[in-house]
Amino acid sequence: MDARRGNEQIASGRRYWKVLALCLALTACQAPSSPASAEAAPTPAPLAAASPAATPNPASGDSSGYPDASYTDGRLRPAYGWCVDGVEDAGKLQACGKDELAYQEGRLQEGASKAVTGLDAAAKNAFLATQATWRSDTDRHCAAPANAGVDDLQKAQECRLFRVANRADALLAQSAPPDTSYTQATLRPEYTRCVQDARGMDDQLEVCDTTELAHHKALLEAQVARLMDSPDGPAKDRWMDEQANWAEDTDKRCSAATESVGQALDAQSCRINRYANRAVELQKRKLAP
Repeated sequence: MDARRGNEQIASGRRYWKVLALCLALTACQAPSSPASAEAAPTPAPLAAASPAATPNPASGDSSGYPDASYTDGRLRPAYGWCVDGVEDAGKLQACGKDELAYQEGRLQEGASKAVTGLDAAAKNAFLATQATWRSDTDRHCAAPANAGVDDLQKAQECRLFRVANRADALLAQSAPPDTSYTQATLRPEYTRCVQDARGMDDQLEVCDTTELAHHKALLEAQVARLMDSPDGPAKDRWMDEQANWAEDTDKRCSAATESVGQALDAQSCRINRYANRAVELQKRKLAP
């Protein structure tokens, strides 16, 4: 039996293939030669340390019993998806999870350290109390039942992975500068003239956008192909994870909420900015062996 078959509510497998498909559209993804080669993060320091003991609430049965989606969905590295894909051996699955958890705990510690920077004693203590409550909830809901089988062990493991990854994302986002890559980019003068000549006509604006997007997409694909030719190793694995996440974020943030022409044009403008900025960013990138 597939170790992941009983965990339909755990979305990592589906999300992994979705991200891979998005990335393949940019000729960016293939399984890295060493998916487990990403270095393990250091053991978390007290800011992200375990909370006081909590009464276990094993992760079993219907995942709708979880308090919220942070226990069942989140962004893990594609390398984790490659590591567990098709694996039925409990030991191998747990080893994949251990590597991913070390990485996500490292991110969590980084986010926690940034969150308390500049806080006075009272604010820092309040943050630490919140962090302890979060850890207690995680320990309670992400515990495997006694004598758990492969499916329940995997479900409990991914529950914890999602929780740590989501918490790290939230804390790191608080300290990150605003992301303008969706709204600002240096575009070609030809595009500016095309938009001006369109005089607000939607069909003409669509032509301008399509042409400009094709230009920046070609530039980005060239950079992706160049980096894919780099030597295999941890640096390339990390970059492939990063590129897959970039593709997922772009697809999520640059999609029209409705079928209106205005929404479609806004989504296309968002995508143009993302492709243009990413192409420039990758031009400067070199991957060490």
